[in-house]
Amino acid sequence: MSAAPAAPQMREASPENTSELDSYYSNRPLMWRNLSLILLLNLGWAVSFTVISPLIQLKINSSGVSESGLGFITALNGWIYSYAVMYFAWKSDHTVSRFGRRIPYLFISAPIIIITVLLFPFIHNTWVLVGLALLQMLFTDIKAATIPLLNIDCMPRKLLARCSAPAGIIMWTMTFFAMRYGMQLSDSSEAMPYLVAAAILTCTTLIGGFTIQEPPIQSPTTESFKPWSAMKVAWHDKRIILLMLSVAMIGSFNTVYNTWIWLYAKNTLHLSRTETAHTISWAIPLIVVLNFPVAWLVDRISPYKLLPWLCVSAGASLWFLLHATTPAMLIVAAGFGAITMLLGSAADIMVYRNSPAADIGSITSTNSCIRGFYSGCLCLLTGFIIETTGSHYEYAFILAFVFTVLALVPLYTYRHLMGGAGQV
Repeated sequence: MSAAPAAPQMREASPENTSELDSYYSNRPLMWRNLSLILLLNLGWAVSFTVISPLIQLKINSSGVSESGLGFITALNGWIYSYAVMYFAWKSDHTVSRFGRRIPYLFISAPIIIITVLLFPFIHNTWVLVGLALLQMLFTDIKAATIPLLNIDCMPRKLLARCSAPAGIIMWTMTFFAMRYGMQLSDSSEAMPYLVAAAILTCTTLIGGFTIQEPPIQSPTTESFKPWSAMKVAWHDKRIILLMLSVAMIGSFNTVYNTWIWLYAKNTLHLSRTETAHTISWAIPLIVVLNFPVAWLVDRISPYKLLPWLCVSAGASLWFLLHATTPAMLIVAAGFGAITMLLGSAADIMVYRNSPAADIGSITSTNSCIRGFYSGCLCLLTGFIIETTGSHYEYAFILAFVFTVLALVPLYTYRHLMGGAGQV
């Protein structure tokens, strides 16, 4: 592997925790136990929202909210998330409790999310639906700012991608069946997918929340949070701002694809919810097959060599989207989109691979802040374009692809400024 970039000089775990922390990471049975429990927790959320997220979007659209309105809702959530992810990740970095640093925020966010999921199928007023969606998004943002850090906290850094691969294979396999049969369930009972999802979320939250053992990292705060608190840590070396901007832009195509693919299939290709689920779900077996090989590549090959191939994959997905006249062509587009998503993990890992454990929340949250703000602006812009062009979703996909390719500019500028240390 090429030399790592010069990491910002940030404080490590406190000396009194060092030996205990080393013992924690050398305990392989505990690592695999935690990995299994984190998988169970994430599996419940992934399977549930694979089904109910598109159902929520489609129901809000059917109630009279246009694409520009949906774009604004998504953008508003992205902008709120860009701040919330810094606050709650920073807060969790410095949380000291008997449950650990991250788990308390699961118990704060999960009940509200589950309640909104239970209420959603029984509400028909447009503004109440929008309010419930925004409330669910807000508390999902709190969870998303903290709980994914468990994957980084509980695993040795050099095994991050490979430890994630088995979990990814299992999760995507279950997601395949959830998308196909969960969406089919909605045709016979509009409320049933939401009720099943709420039950799954409740069970996996309780099991994971009470059994995951976090590492013995304690870093009590010595100052109150300020909007720039996390950035002050993450941007000790200002050059990393270019890397984080590139990470945000490289995900443009996937962001727009995931935001609009269900409405594109419904309004342009005239597919039903079940037909769309059966079509795009065939990309999931490809993710399962490629998950570990791509994880191996991410661990072994410089992202500077991998990310241009992400642009090639996004371009192939775009071509088939623009020429999709049959479900088969949409399957191929979704397949290339899946490859694009898998390769995107190389960009994220560049940011936090060499980051100190005590401050990982500040670094990842700053990265997510930039990505959230950027994604919000992108969703607002593409929603406006789709509505003003008479539901031409193709223009949104083209613009997103252009931004994905342009992401290589700040990426290679960062490598140039870092010199030999910019290789990871």
